[in-house]
Amino acid sequence: MIAFDLGKVIYDEGLFYQQKMHKERVNGSIDDVILLMEHNPVITIGKSGGEEDLLIPEEKISAGGVSVRRVNRGGKITCHFPGQLVVYPVINLNDYGHDIHGFVNNLEEVIIRTLADFGIKGERIPDLRGVFVDNNKIAAIGIEIRNSVTMHGFSFNIMEDWSLYSLFVPCGITNKGITFLESCLDAGTAIDMSAVKERILFHLSGVFRKDISKGELQKEYKLAKPFEVICTEMNLLAGLV
Repeated sequence: MIAFDLGKVIYDEGLFYQQKMHKERVNGSIDDVILLMEHNPVITIGKSGGEEDLLIPEEKISAGGVSVRRVNRGGKITCHFPGQLVVYPVINLNDYGHDIHGFVNNLEEVIIRTLADFGIKGERIPDLRGVFVDNNKIAAIGIEIRNSVTMHGFSFNIMEDWSLYSLFVPCGITNKGITFLESCLDAGTAIDMSAVKERILFHLSGVFRKDISKGELQKEYKLAKPFEVICTEMNLLAGLV
């Protein structure tokens, strides 16, 4: 596996790289890939989600500077924002017995082990996807599988930021709360996002039993043109936030 840290990118750019790498992984021209990033504020609506879980009209959300995107991952509505770590594995499940349930369990296990590194007990809740701390969701999971290769992945709340959660019902769940790694630690505890990423990659390697090397996207995954140029040529850039 090779891991690429994209830093903070708009959601559409992260999806763009996912789609390109998914195509290459299906073709067998690249190995499994892990993408790590943070997004500018965005709300995404999965295949089983709908406007009924938005607490204010979509037009008002967009007018307030928050993007709304409909995507093909599983699940309902979630959000992404700076201070939340998003991890997108582009993995060929044929190498893992095409076990979708096992793949999702593995992602949960990675998060649970990472939380344990910070002295926090994460847990699963029957019939719900994601990882919870004291009945509050700290990580959401939503995946898409096409041609046996995964897209999308999990979001892990690191820095406390409630601003988007007042706009929708998270994952359609009304009887659970939301929490953040920062909220679970002693007040004033400094959190280094790079340290969280290191632990995530360490546990991805252990859980999936694969060595993970780090790459630089523009050097090792060569794109003919940068994302901004491609979007400009397609008249898309003006519509991205």
